[in-house]
Amino acid sequence: MSSISANPPPISSADEKSLLDLIEALVHLEGEFQLGVGFNVFEAVAIARQEIRHSRFLAFLLNPRSPHGLGPAFLRAILSAAVAEHPDSPVSRLDVAITDLSGSSVHCERDHFDIAVEIPSLQLLFVIENKIDAAESADQLQKYRERALSRYQNYRFMGTFLTPSGYEGEDDNWGTMGYATVIAELKSTLLNTAVPPDVEMAIGHYIQLVERKIVASQALIDACKSIYQQHRTAVDLLVQYGQESQLSQAFDQFISATGGKLETTALRSNTATFLFADWLKIQNFPEADRKRWSSTFPVVLWFAVGVKGVYLRLEVGPLVEPEKRQPIVDALREKFKSANSRTRKKGSGNTYTRILTFSTSISEDPEIGELVDAMKKLWQIAEQHKLNETVCGVLTSVAAASPPIPQDAVVQTS
Repeated sequence: MSSISANPPPISSADEKSLLDLIEALVHLEGEFQLGVGFNVFEAVAIARQEIRHSRFLAFLLNPRSPHGLGPAFLRAILSAAVAEHPDSPVSRLDVAITDLSGSSVHCERDHFDIAVEIPSLQLLFVIENKIDAAESADQLQKYRERALSRYQNYRFMGTFLTPSGYEGEDDNWGTMGYATVIAELKSTLLNTAVPPDVEMAIGHYIQLVERKIVASQALIDACKSIYQQHRTAVDLLVQYGQESQLSQAFDQFISATGGKLETTALRSNTATFLFADWLKIQNFPEADRKRWSSTFPVVLWFAVGVKGVYLRLEVGPLVEPEKRQPIVDALREKFKSANSRTRKKGSGNTYTRILTFSTSISEDPEIGELVDAMKKLWQIAEQHKLNETVCGVLTSVAAASPPIPQDAVVQTS
């Protein structure tokens, strides 16, 4: 169980040297990746996590008729990526590659759609629902899809749910996309297209903003991993004694009151990830992919603090053996269908799946006590669904149906 000490012991000379070495490495990291330094036009106007501002800029870039010099290239790239991740796309990637998209019209906030792209040449309405911090409201994607089908009867519909991590929405008829994909396609498009210097600068600032504030670049991730490997002692000291965000303090109070039945797996400035200790006792359960997940166990609960709300979620993450993931997702959805009434198509290849989400509102600048009260309120709601017993039963059944790897099949390394 996580515990954050308010009075750390005196620092040793070895720990002091570790911290000084880490500071030097972090200064170098900050300079190399321009973290927190340098002028950025988008940060200057405070749009870092404002969904509508991101949607408007992306709509500008997606519009072939906008004066950016990209033509339909970025639209083609994003549409192709969306088709690749869609469970039942009405068009193929080949259709996208060979069709003239220059006559497409792009709208922002029309009919409540964050971004809507009318593509007459494909008879397609391509809708992007953009979420950065806000949670998806009840039946939101389903209602948007039904509205699109009703109002654009001459068009086929394809929806993509855009989020920082690319998690699934509540309607199976929507595909998913993460901001990392958007940035990768934008970089590729910019590399292969000649654009005016001012547009290139603006796009560069936008890429920098997203990689700073929303999703880290692979180069930054690799650099952070390297620093952690070289300075693990110092980093662990910082985590143990320096991570005193309001959420971490509130979560520490919350979890201390649970009597040891919960285990913390990750604690960050605005998220706290945990699970029931009973889940870790399940034998032969598939292992999580630690490269993309904060726990060795693939099913977790987590609190998140948004702009005006606290969220509690039950989520399934990536597995080392991806083929074992879908039975877990399907079984949990079946058990919780009364609390999460929407069903999704089987066979989805998504990496992250939210099974349940509970939320409650908070003030814009909450005190620790308000956060603790919000967590307790959400936990009472969650407990009504008998989370521990239900999830334990499902996971035990899944584990029993998944035979262990034969010992002679395990490759021994020296």
